Amino acid sequence: MQPVLKDHVTLLDASSNAAKLFCSHRRKVFTYEIDEAGKRAIESANGKLDLAGILTSVGVPRLSIEEVNAFFEKLIEDGLFHDAALDSKIEFEPNYKTRLERQLIYLSGLAPQGQRGHDLQAKLRESRVLIIGAGGGGSHLAVQLAGIGIGRLILVDHDLVELGNLGRQIFYANYIGKLKVEALKEIVRSISPETQVATRPERLMRSAPWLGEYLPKVDLVLNCADQPSMDETTRWLFEACYPLKLPLIPGGGYNGHFTSLPPTLLPGRSTCWPCYEHDAARKRAVRIETLNLSQIKSGIFLPATIAMAALQMPEIVRVLTGYEPPRFLNCRGEFDLNTCSLELETVAPTPGCGTCEGTA
Repeated sequence: MQPVLKDHVTLLDASSNAAKLFCSHRRKVFTYEIDEAGKRAIESANGKLDLAGILTSVGVPRLSIEEVNAFFEKLIEDGLFHDAALDSKIEFEPNYKTRLERQLIYLSGLAPQGQRGHDLQAKLRESRVLIIGAGGGGSHLAVQLAGIGIGRLILVDHDLVELGNLGRQIFYANYIGKLKVEALKEIVRSISPETQVATRPERLMRSAPWLGEYLPKVDLVLNCADQPSMDETTRWLFEACYPLKLPLIPGGGYNGHFTSLPPTLLPGRSTCWPCYEHDAARKRAVRIETLNLSQIKSGIFLPATIAMAALQMPEIVRVLTGYEPPRFLNCRGEFDLNTCSLELETVAPTPGCGTCEGTA
């Protein structure tokens, strides 16, 4: 063992009777009663010395290596130290590492035992995400994915940037008249030159032939296409993703909700999209068979589009890295931007559903 503080942990103080360590991930100070030997052991734990080396550095004849091991095992169990001997040797080129330095510290607080923030970042860099729809939801998700150093993005949208887009999407006035996917590609590459970006100026249709080209090559699909409706486009994509066991997240407003945290759809592991539709139809006070956003007066606020993308990002990271199970399986949420409140609703499989019953 070669113990060392985790990247997100700071040693505030180590005296002869107490050690105080601050964990930024949990926003908590941990205090341990220690003696002079414990103080020296903590100060010697630099990730290069093994337990025998630390024991020598402490210089207390009566201290055994078993006691030193037990001391650091406790600190590792509490998530404050890790064993550098088990670290992966993953490294990134200087510019990429410098840009994401603070994120690597954050990810170190999420990484399970035996992994570092670098391991999770490597998974993000290897990930391939298909975003369908480059409007309010899709453009902000693409930019945030670029910001966290995602490896490859495929952007699909047939629309051109219009003046009315500038109030809620990521585009600028000089992009007016340009294909959204091409404008977004420029923005993404300016943020993350390492991110590979492919574009497809297409409208999503049921059984679109290009889906067969892209779906087998990606790790996650984000649906932000709201025409003819989010319900319908998500239904089409679920039908295409289900045979491939491909994760799908509806990344835009659905059922008339524009500040909604959508469910994570994992074929074979979660409630299916038809069951969500069935549940929504049963609960609606006014039945709307097809929600066509262009025909409904719906207010959209720029901070809401940014906030909803940001709230979805932790779930996206969970799906892509697997550091913990997704939290929006079999449930969805509604975020109130004005009150900063979040309501979660559980949606179980519909009895008799042949798609997801018994798997959720």
